[in-house]
Amino acid sequence: MLAAALGVATCIAVADVRAASIPTVQAQKTAFTPHRALYRMELGSSTQGSDVVDASGTMFYRFEPLCDGWEVESRVALRLHYGSTGAAPEVVETTWTFTSFESYDGTDFTYAVDHKRNGLVQEAFAGEAGKDDMGGGASFNDEEFTSVNLPVGTLFPAEHLMRLLAHARRGNGPFKRVVFDGASIDNPYEVNAFVVGPVQDGDVMAGNTSAEPEKTPAALLVGASSATGTAGLNAGRKIWRVRMAYFPMLAVEDLPDFELEIDYRDDGIAERMIQDFGDFTLNLTPSRLEVLPPPECK
Repeated sequence: MLAAALGVATCIAVADVRAASIPTVQAQKTAFTPHRALYRMELGSSTQGSDVVDASGTMFYRFEPLCDGWEVESRVALRLHYGSTGAAPEVVETTWTFTSFESYDGTDFTYAVDHKRNGLVQEAFAGEAGKDDMGGGASFNDEEFTSVNLPVGTLFPAEHLMRLLAHARRGNGPFKRVVFDGASIDNPYEVNAFVVGPVQDGDVMAGNTSAEPEKTPAALLVGASSATGTAGLNAGRKIWRVRMAYFPMLAVEDLPDFELEIDYRDDGIAERMIQDFGDFTLNLTPSRLEVLPPPECK
């Protein structure tokens, strides 16, 4: 569950599943800002019955549009401190690496995961998924050679984020879709998202969607010059707070595997994240953000 949530948190103007078509390749290339970012991870809260007493780490994230699709890379290094009253805490070091590629036409998706706990491999697999208007399927090269069917309307991560942000631009409220992200063999998920509202100065604006949007702090920006394609990064961006609950479709559970709360800029950059595992939460805050140049394609 922890590894799956770490992967989902790292992953990104279509109206509805019944929309006429996916945006053109050029529109998709420019829909999001190519970037890489470093996030600081720390314990947010812990319930009374939780064994987690502290947490710290970093997450490196790269989102880069290529000539024929989106490439995503995420690397997590996390230290979880487990303990109880009167006992010395046990420190567990988790490393998690995820890479994926998603075609612009929404039909092909490849992915790979490497998950270690105290240096010992917990998961290591790659896979591929494909879909069309009739549904699709995905396969994992894990020990069981797992394969799953993808129902009609399943979205891959970048397309899901495109549709979610399009929904946010139209207003607040629920947004439910089936998503396959490749981060765990529990896929696909039914993702119940809720757009809480626009954010300004770190707070949700109640009943006011026309206020001046929040700006990314200048201290976080790197290489802001036209030579690297990053001019105008300080320009105001609309930001929406979104809450998402992930329910594995292959399991019948009343409670989600995990939940996320993310402040998304309108260009796909996450400015704030909370990962909720039920008995504890992790806060992710960007400490460094660099805009990448767009691809040079013929």
